[in-house]
This record gives sequence, C-alpha cells and structure tokens, in this order.
Amino acid sequence: MTVFSEIERTDPSPAEHTDSHFEFLDRVAGPYWDQVRGLIEEWFSRLCPDAQADVRGRLRSHDDRQYNGAFFELYLHECLLRMGYAVTCHPKIEGTDRRPDFLAEKDGATVYVEARSASSSNVAVGAAARINALYESLDKIDSPNFFLWIDVERNGDAPLGARPLRSKLTNWLRDLDPNAYQDHGNRRDDFPSLSYEAKGWRIRFHALPKSAEARGKAGVRPLGIFGGGHAFPVHDEEGIKNALSDKGSAYGPLRAPYIVAVATSSLSTDDHDVKNALYGTEAIQLGTGPGGETDVGAVVRCPDGYWFKGDHWGHRHVSAVLVVKQLHPAFVGTKQHTIWEHPDPEWSVPSLPMWRQSTVDAHGVMHFADPARTPGEWFGLADPWPIGEPFHDRRRP
Repeated sequence: MTVFSEIERTDPSPAEHTDSHFEFLDRVAGPYWDQVRGLIEEWFSRLCPDAQADVRGRLRSHDDRQYNGAFFELYLHECLLRMGYAVTCHPKIEGTDRRPDFLAEKDGATVYVEARSASSSNVAVGAAARINALYESLDKIDSPNFFLWIDVERNGDAPLGARPLRSKLTNWLRDLDPNAYQDHGNRRDDFPSLSYEAKGWRIRFHALPKSAEARGKAGVRPLGIFGGGHAFPVHDEEGIKNALSDKGSAYGPLRAPYIVAVATSSLSTDDHDVKNALYGTEAIQLGTGPGGETDVGAVVRCPDGYWFKGDHWGHRHVSAVLVVKQLHPAFVGTKQHTIWEHPDPEWSVPSLPMWRQSTVDAHGVMHFADPARTPGEWFGLADPWPIGEPFHDRRRP
C-alpha cells in the first residue's frame, strides 16, 4: 500500500490557490518533491499495519485538516521509533472503548501518546476556501503590463461570482499606462487603485507596473501581493486549551505517563502563548502605596492555565504536552519542537531526547534544554534537506 499515485509527473509549477496539500504533493514534479514524497512513503511503510488504511485515507483527503492530522500522527510515530520505542497504534485500554493513538514501550518504560490539533474552526476554513477560490479565478486575468496587489477587506458569507469582477478588472487594467506609474514609489498607495463591493464582499486592488522586460510575457500570473485586509492578533493559547480540554481523564487511570501532542499552525516563534495556556495568563500585580499611589509589582500568572490553578497543579494525568508548530514534511529536519513536562505529574515521562525539554523546578523557575542532536540527524536527513530547489518554473512574480 502506498500513499501517492503511481504516475509520471510532468507539472513542476507551484500550488494553485485551490489545491489541497495532497493534490499539490501528488501532482508536483521535480527531485525536491520526490524526496518529500519518499519521506512520507518511508514513514508510512513503518506505521502499524492496522492503522495504515485510516491514515492513508486522511492523507489523501481534500480537507487539509485531515491531511495535517494524519501527517502529524506519522511524525509522532516516526519520532517514537527513532528514539528506540516499540510502538502500538490505538492500544486497548481496560474499562473504556476509547483508545489513545500510541503506546510506546522501551526498557520497561511505558508512555501513552495522543495526537490533537489546535485547528481552525469550520467558519475560518470556509472563509479561507472562498478567498482561495476568488484568487484562483482572478489569476486567469490577462494582465500584460501590471501585477495586482489585492486586499480582501471584507469576506462575504457566500462565494463571489468572479466573472463580473474579472471583466471590470480587465477593462480597468487595459486603460492604464504602466509608464505613467513606473517611478511613483514603492508604497501601495503610490499606485492606481480600484474598489469593488458585491454580495457582502469588499476588495481593493492596486495595479503595480511590471518592468519593461517583463511586460507582454504569457503565462505570468497577475496576482502579485496579497494584503492582509483585516488585522487581528493570533492567540494560540486558546487553540491549545481547546485541544487539551477533554484530555485530563479521557481514558481513566492509565497507570503510566500520558502525553498529549498538540499540532498548531501558529506562526509565533516564542513560547509566550504556550506558557499562557499551560501556566496561566501573564498579569502585572498592582498595589497601593502609602500615599494612595499605584505601585506596579511583579509579573504574575493568573490561575487560568491548564496546569496552574493558583493553589495547586491541575490535570496531573497529563504528564507532558508536546507542542508542534508549523509541521510540514519538507521542514522536519530543521524545525525543533518542545515537550512541556508537568511540574507535578502523577506519572513522570521517560527520556524523550528528540525534543527540546521544558521543566519547572521546585522554586517555580522554568528551564529549557535543547536536544544534543538536530531533528535532521535524528531522521537521518542530509543538511540541507530536501536537496535542490522546490521550483524551477517560476511563473509567480
């Protein structure tokens, strides 16, 4: 059983806006992507036989959340194998029909591992799908002289009929002279703009002139820059808490260490959100001085963390939480992830040297320890890996 189609691949172009992760990987040609597919097939071949059909089906899904969840399970299974554990998929637990994802055993040590995703809501996924469909349609516009900077300022609740918009944009771009804006500057507002509103959508376009050498070339997609539109803060602690919400006693007393592994698409590179989720939201302690003035005290944590409850540690069944950010098969050799150990677990986790380790000492001080080997070394990958360039057909600006 293999994951990818046994076909001759001839299309080296980047992903279309509406491509699912699997559709892209199954289609794209080139040595770089052959290596990525080879890694997935290799990891899949080592997966427990009774779990392969389910994981394969989800890897091949058009729903990227299903694909991401399945690859996350492949990653965890491979990590446990690389650390020398024997792994059982979906082990039976006495007293319940529910099963965790993995049971790992090594030198008399036992640990259960559950995979969860801090995934986007159905509402957010639907909104993103409508925008991607719009981008895909607009990329068909013939624009020999301009790239388009597009800002979706308001996303409608239903798909936008793109044909009238394409016609409007084509006529607008045709009447613009690229030479008139060549030396206007580099800011978005230095270039001509067009606003469009329909069916609850509001979109603003800016036309950026192509260089003289690039004008008139066929096959160059017109969409050049995708603006943010709405700006909003990303708080990953909510997604992590939601992923952990029912895992304190999901399987009853396991009498062994239990790790919940959470995959998140967070772009943050620090640990702030994870600390807030596990140890409580940061706050500044305020007091009143002798003259009635406000004294700013120390930074403290509120008792709203998954583990920290103010006067005691909660969810002691969960021995550790592994947080995996931005997991992608092409970057498994370079991305380091952190396992956060419970300060007072019912069962301590065994040695898991592949991941960066976070612990809290008796004085409440947090410590981090990096692994002795890189992820690429653990997986037996070259540096760099994959070798080569992902795309030689650079049709995008």
